[in-house]
Amino acid sequence: MIKRELTNTYLASFDLLTDALYLCWTNSFCNVTEQLNKTKLREQIRSYGFYDHKHAIKKEIPFNFINRFQFKTLIWANKFSNAVNQDALCSYVELHKQVVDEIENNLFILKNRTERIAYANILLRNLNKSYIHKHKFNITESNMRYKEMFELVLNRKFILDDETTVLEGDFCDIYTNYDLTVRLINHLDFIDKLIELFSCFEIDLIILAEKSKHNLYIFDDNKSSKHANKVPESPDGIANRLTERNSLQNKTLPKFNSKLSDDCLIKIMQYLFHKKKLDNTNSDVWLFWFNRKHIKVPEPLKWKGTPSMLSNVIQHICGESISNTIKTAFCMKEYAKPTRKEYESGKTHKEIEQIITISKQKNS
Repeated sequence: MIKRELTNTYLASFDLLTDALYLCWTNSFCNVTEQLNKTKLREQIRSYGFYDHKHAIKKEIPFNFINRFQFKTLIWANKFSNAVNQDALCSYVELHKQVVDEIENNLFILKNRTERIAYANILLRNLNKSYIHKHKFNITESNMRYKEMFELVLNRKFILDDETTVLEGDFCDIYTNYDLTVRLINHLDFIDKLIELFSCFEIDLIILAEKSKHNLYIFDDNKSSKHANKVPESPDGIANRLTERNSLQNKTLPKFNSKLSDDCLIKIMQYLFHKKKLDNTNSDVWLFWFNRKHIKVPEPLKWKGTPSMLSNVIQHICGESISNTIKTAFCMKEYAKPTRKEYESGKTHKEIEQIITISKQKNS
């Protein structure tokens, strides 16, 4: 049986952090100008006091500790990694680190991928707090507001004073550990580690969050702060995110290459569906895996025939049968080598060849 004691404790703590951030935002937001009053916001952040974790186990740490405190997925937050000083970054037993261990243990207990994905979706549901935002913003504008708020909470120069240039020395070290700042950067670190943890079990939390429209605060660092993070519509963009977290590291999401036209590929897809060998008739998804379409979230194709038949059909369409691409596109653990001579003597080869021939005649 999975354990939830620490997770529930953390979620309750996260609820309090969310409420605090939301109150700071609403108390500082001008509905007339639709802008944050930064003076009020600074006062709101300061009103929660300084960070003092009661369960921290403080001890001396190397000077270069901050240099090693880097976000892997929430890379936009790296420029704020100095938002908390050595006292807040000391080697303590922080609750969120214990929760990550509890979740990891649960993932080993769950029997299969389906159960782990269900567990991931439950966690995402509990971590998603965007629904409390009462203002009617679209997703793009809402993300912009979140990033604006987070960057100001994490910006210790802003919290001190816009006109103050005190960034070094004991004064800065003592008076920059504001409660909301440290709690927020710890939560962002928690999300970062959670994404990395699930990637070890070949589960992409970001894609799951996109499907359920939950916000993990992964903002696009390449765009200006006035633009929110959007789900990349390019498959290369999706591949780039995957490469940072899973077994596709330093590679692109593999695609099939075929010289056949889009129309011909779709007719082959329809033929395979009619023959009950393919379970997905979405032409956009089919064409995505042949590098012809850009879609927001790529879904795997569902093959109902034998693995060797799949390899034969792909080889027929593409001129080659690439194991890694087949396993990725069809979400298969094993790859079966094509049986070319047997396949070419069969009915499927003849009928697909007819589709290809007719298509070429129409386009000539």
